[in-house]
Amino acid sequence: MSLRKITLQECHQELLHIAAAFDQLCRKHHIPYYMLGGTMLGAIRHRGFIPWDDDMDFGIPRPFFQQFCTWAEQELPAKYQLVSRKNSPALQKGFVKVQLRGSKLIEKVFGEQDESFYNGIAIDVFPLDGVNDTKTSRRTIRLAFLLLRIQEGRFCSLSIRKGVKKAVAYLIKRLPINDDRLAQRIERLIQREDYHTASRVANFYGHWKEREIIDKPIFGTPTLYPFENLYLQGAERYDAYLSALYGDYMQLPPEDKQITHADEFYVEEEWVLQ
Repeated sequence: MSLRKITLQECHQELLHIAAAFDQLCRKHHIPYYMLGGTMLGAIRHRGFIPWDDDMDFGIPRPFFQQFCTWAEQELPAKYQLVSRKNSPALQKGFVKVQLRGSKLIEKVFGEQDESFYNGIAIDVFPLDGVNDTKTSRRTIRLAFLLLRIQEGRFCSLSIRKGVKKAVAYLIKRLPINDDRLAQRIERLIQREDYHTASRVANFYGHWKEREIIDKPIFGTPTLYPFENLYLQGAERYDAYLSALYGDYMQLPPEDKQITHADEFYVEEEWVLQ
């Protein structure tokens, strides 16, 4: 099948279809979820997509995360697939994607790769883990983020880094590390504490690193917010959540920061039309 290049606006429409399928599956099986990061910000500031964004982020509390993955593999519409470390060389971290089959994103962050390496148009679904504000928990958190930065450095392209960061990334890539064992070590670390009794919630795989550790009452009960033509669930105390991540979140970033993650978007008509 041949691929057709599409616009960012067309990508948004495909993402909305995926998000609707995700929401329907979670509601059917009583799986709580929250919009995260730029998706939650978009819901509040734009009532939909941040104009230059090209993905959507959701979080599921750890006790429900594996349930979601199991149901997704069995019940997602045929045009979508669950993508994880098990079936994608481009996804080494412990979150998953619900992806449109036959689609492809070209991302500079990975550098030049074989065609099979790239992921497609997808929403990201992150596990939300419990942590506490104790000495032991803080030590675990520091180690987890250190290992996560090493993991990230092993798969990012050197071409997007400069100076000391580029030198460090080069050294990290040359370390004799078993990447599967590293991923397993990270998973054991971040799941050490019981989600139900923890006082805080952490999206360890999120873009904002330590800022993504949030007091549990801020997430609270999943609350519906309008997002384009949908209603999706987000943090109950959205202002506290967004302020923790972005500060003055209603202020638009400078134009040179208004950039997409991907550089090009492609789809196969066979799957889009289903």
